[in-house]
Amino acid sequence: MTIFIFRIITYLLNKIMYIMSWYAIDAVDRAFSRTRKALFEPFDFWKWVKLAIIIFFVGSGSNYGGTGANYQTGFEDFVNNYENLEHGEIPGFLSGISWPGLSDIESISTLSNIVAIVIFFILFILVFSYISSVMEFVFVEALVKNEVHLWAYFKKFMRKGFNFLLIRLALGLVFIGIFLLALLPLIPIVLTESSDFALLAFIGGIFWVFGIIILLALIGSVISSFLSLAIPISIYSKKGILSAFHMVYQNFRKNWKEVLVYWLIRIALGIAIGILVVILFIVLALALVIAFLIIDIILYFLFSIFISEPQVWILLSLFVLTELLFIFSTLLLLVLPIEVFMKYHLLSFLETWFADVDIPFFDKVLWSRRRDSEES
Repeated sequence: MTIFIFRIITYLLNKIMYIMSWYAIDAVDRAFSRTRKALFEPFDFWKWVKLAIIIFFVGSGSNYGGTGANYQTGFEDFVNNYENLEHGEIPGFLSGISWPGLSDIESISTLSNIVAIVIFFILFILVFSYISSVMEFVFVEALVKNEVHLWAYFKKFMRKGFNFLLIRLALGLVFIGIFLLALLPLIPIVLTESSDFALLAFIGGIFWVFGIIILLALIGSVISSFLSLAIPISIYSKKGILSAFHMVYQNFRKNWKEVLVYWLIRIALGIAIGILVVILFIVLALALVIAFLIIDIILYFLFSIFISEPQVWILLSLFVLTELLFIFSTLLLLVLPIEVFMKYHLLSFLETWFADVDIPFFDKVLWSRRRDSEES
């Protein structure tokens, strides 16, 4: 079914833009062929598992936004105790007591725990983001060579991944700074007392914020696309990521129409594949849930014969957790061919759009012969 849908997408895209031969459209067929050869000719289960690990880190590198927990209660109590003192009253631990009280020690300990948790969380994000940055290079190398060697590739691109992480962090800080500067004109509106004009200004401020967010998202998407194209160039031209980014930008100025069509094709593919993924997710998830529900009911009656009630639910919960893990793994493997196809599409487009860099694809000889035969 997936192969059939990809063929339909390729056919429609060629019909829509049949006037000229666009690199992004030509890359669809090559990406489809390379995906089929990499994943199904032959099928290698452990290769799928290793690619799933890479895709997990690549796709999860920037999904952490906050702790989501509240650790301020003890510190607030500590502050409120001193805010409620009468004028001229001396805090208890200063009036003849040389050591802090037990409650003060607990408050200081709570503050230390908060600081430790925040530091740990920041370090965790940085480490995970670093792994994600290295995996961006590992993913490209694995697909180009059609061989997945996690540890060998990871060691190979540790330095490039670190430089890429620094660029991502710098861009993140710049975007946050621009967003905060854009909020400065709204401060007088927020501080103004309620009035009809202030209400209109506040509504206008909301539209202003959404406009800034959309603008930054568009700029971020363009920069992210350039960086994605720069990664293979950095690998195979032996350049730094910033130098590769500059090369992409220079080539964009020379041949920007191809990149615009590339973005349109990526959007079209994203929409079509997104619909496909949703349908497959719903069908597969429902099928697995129904099947496991029937199995759990049967297991419940079987366990009830030999085991008492509390132990039945404990044992059954272990089976449910295993089933949930299986469903998650199955859905992750379902996404894998789509992610591989989209990355192959990027690489296949770059192969023709940026011909100065020789990308050593595993099937390059075959495609060269096919192109020569079509030209003749």
